[in-house]
Amino acid sequence: MESSEHHNHLINETSPYLLQHVNNPVDWYPWGEEAFNKAKKEQKPIFLSIGYSSCTWCHNMNRESFMDEEVAALLNQHYISIKVDREERPDIDGLYMKTCQMMTGHGGWPLSIIMTDDQVPFFAGTYFPKHQNYGLPGLMDILPTIAKKYDEDPQQITEYMEKVEYALQETLIKKSNESLTSEDTVRTYKQLKDVFDYQYGGFHKEPKFPSPQHLSFLIHYYHITGEKNALKMTDMTLKSIFRSGTWDHVGFGLFRYATDRKWMFPHFEKMLYDQAFLLDVCVDMFLITKDPYYQLKVDQIIQFVKREMTAENDCFYASLSADSNGEEGAYYLWSLEEIYSLLGEDEGDLFAEVYGISPVGVHQRKNLPYRRGISIESLASTYGIHVEKVKTTLTKSLDTLEKARVQRVAPATDDKVLTSWNGYMIAALAKAGRVFLNENWINHAIKAMAQLRDLLTKNNRWFASYRHGKTNTKGFLDDYAAILWGYIELYQATMEIDYLKKAETIANDMIELFWDSNQGGFFFVANDAEQLISREKEIFDSPIPSGNSLASIQLSRLANLTENMNYYQYIDTMMYTFYKELHNDPSGASFFMRNLFLQQDKTKQVIIIGENTEVFFNQIRESYLPNVHIISVKDSKSLAKLLPTGENFKKINGQTTYYVCSNFHCNQPTTSIKEVLAEIIKETK
Repeated sequence: MESSEHHNHLINETSPYLLQHVNNPVDWYPWGEEAFNKAKKEQKPIFLSIGYSSCTWCHNMNRESFMDEEVAALLNQHYISIKVDREERPDIDGLYMKTCQMMTGHGGWPLSIIMTDDQVPFFAGTYFPKHQNYGLPGLMDILPTIAKKYDEDPQQITEYMEKVEYALQETLIKKSNESLTSEDTVRTYKQLKDVFDYQYGGFHKEPKFPSPQHLSFLIHYYHITGEKNALKMTDMTLKSIFRSGTWDHVGFGLFRYATDRKWMFPHFEKMLYDQAFLLDVCVDMFLITKDPYYQLKVDQIIQFVKREMTAENDCFYASLSADSNGEEGAYYLWSLEEIYSLLGEDEGDLFAEVYGISPVGVHQRKNLPYRRGISIESLASTYGIHVEKVKTTLTKSLDTLEKARVQRVAPATDDKVLTSWNGYMIAALAKAGRVFLNENWINHAIKAMAQLRDLLTKNNRWFASYRHGKTNTKGFLDDYAAILWGYIELYQATMEIDYLKKAETIANDMIELFWDSNQGGFFFVANDAEQLISREKEIFDSPIPSGNSLASIQLSRLANLTENMNYYQYIDTMMYTFYKELHNDPSGASFFMRNLFLQQDKTKQVIIIGENTEVFFNQIRESYLPNVHIISVKDSKSLAKLLPTGENFKKINGQTTYYVCSNFHCNQPTTSIKEVLAEIIKETK
C-alpha cells in the first residue's frame, strides 16, 4: 500500500465515512458526473460501495479488501469505483438497497452494487471478504468474473438490467380505490401482538431493534381503546431494554440493536435518531403511567446526548462508532479484574452482583454491565445496609467507571449534522422540556433549530447535511417532515405563534416539493433535486418512521392547530395511496397507522385568549392528550394572524377566556379552568 500521502478522489469530501477511505489504494470517486463520465468513456462498469462511519462491517471490509493492493488492482483495472455515505445520500442508499433486496432477498451494510454508467444495477450484495469465507464468495473471484461477463456478453447484461428496471417500475406505489380504515388499526395491533416476545420484550426473536414506531402506536392504541396488553407490551419492552446490555449503564445512551433475543449483546453503534425516538416514547410513557422510572430515563438520555452528541453550536452529531482501537465494543467492555481494581472488594462485590459481572464475561472474558433481576431491597437485606446506601453506592460505582472509561480510546464520532436526525432530537427535546418544565431543554431545542436553519438553508431551501462549512445535497422528505415536527413541538413548548407560522411554511414547501399529484403520497426525493433511475416513495418504517409516516402525523396536528383543512385532503389521499401496501401489513408502517386515530377519533381544539395561563398549562402538562390541540394568544388580533376566524374569539369581561372546540365547532367560552379540564380530559379518555 502507498504511504499516507497517497489519496484518491475523496480528498475534498467532508463525510467522515468517505474520508476513512481517502488513503485506500482503490481509486475511489464520490458520486457525481466525473465518475459516470469516466465510466462511459472507458466503457467500464461501476462498483458502488455504500456504508456509514459507525458501521462495523464497513470497517471490516475496508481493512480486509479496500486497503488491500490486490483487490484495489482489480477494481482500478476493471471498474470505476464510487463511495457513498448512506447518511448523506439516503436517496441513493434507499434505491440500491431496494434493488439488492429484490435481487438477493436480503440487504445490509456495506452495500455492494455493480452497475452501468447510466446507474442501472446488474449485481448486488452486501459484505464480501477478499477470498471466499463465511459461506460468501470473495472479491478476488467476483470482480474479474463480472468484468469479463461485462466485456464479453453485453447482451446478457442488458437483459438483466431491463429486468431490474421493470421490477423497479412494478414496485412503484399506486393509489387504490379503497381506503385504510379504523379496522386496520386493530389489525396493526393484532400483528404486533402476534410477533411480540412475551418473555424478553420486543418484536420477533433476533436481532432485536427498539422499534419506537411500534411502541408509539401501542401507547396510542392503549389510550384510545383501553387495551391493557398494548401498554404491557410497551412497558415490558422498554424496561427489558433499559435493564439489558443494549442500554449503556455507565454513560447512558441506546445502542443500535441487540444481536440476541435477550437484548444482552448489542451492535455498539449509537445513533442520534435512536436517542431521539426513545426519548419521545419515554416522555409518552411517563404521561400515560406517571412512572418516575421513565422520567429518570428521559433525563439520562438527554444527559448522554448533551455530553457526547452535541456540537459547540448546539446542533447534534450523527453517531458514535461501534469500534475503538479496531475492536467492536472495546470501549464498553470490562474485565472482572478491572472492576475490582477500580471499585475495591466490597463495592466491587455489590456492583458485580447487580450488573452481572463474572470471570467468564460475554466477549473474551470481558463484561458488558446489565441489570440483573435483583431488587434493591433484597440487596440491602443481603448486605445488611440501608436501601439508600445501596443506591448511592451503585451510583458512585457507575461514576467511577465512567471516569475511568473516558481515559480509553473513545469510538469515533461522526460529527456531521443531519437535518432530519437533528429535527427528531429537537422535537423530542422540546417536548420533554414542556412536560418536565425544564427551560434548559427547551432553550437548547430553540438554539439548535436556529443554528440548523442558519447552516442548512439556502434561499429558503433546506439541505440534508452539513460538515465543515459544506451543504451539498438538497433536503429529502424526511428532512422536511422532521423540521415540521420540530417546529410544532417548539410551538407547543413556547406557545410562540412564529413557530406555528414556520411550521405552515415548511409544510407548504414539503407539499410543493415532494407531493405526487397523480397517485398521492410524498416522494422521497424532491422535484428540484437530482433524479435517480427510479423516484421512490417510502411508507414502510425502518428502525424509525418513514417520511410519509411522520409527514402525515404532523400534517394532522397542523390542520388542527391552524384550521387549514386542506392538509386533511392530503392525508385522506394517502389512505388510498398506501392501501395496497398496508392493508395486509399495517404493522410495517405502525407510525402511519396512528393517523387513523387522529382522523377518526374525537379531536379537541382549545383556544385561549389572554395571559396568566400558567395554571392551566401546569394542570395539563403531565396528561397524555394527543388529540388535544392548544392555541394560546394574548388577544384576538394576534389570533387573526393565524386562524381565518381568529377575530371572532373574544375575552369575557377582560379575563383570560377558553374556547373548547370539537372539530372546529366551539362550545360557549368560559373563564373556568376547571370546566375546560373536565371537557378536554373527559372527551379524550
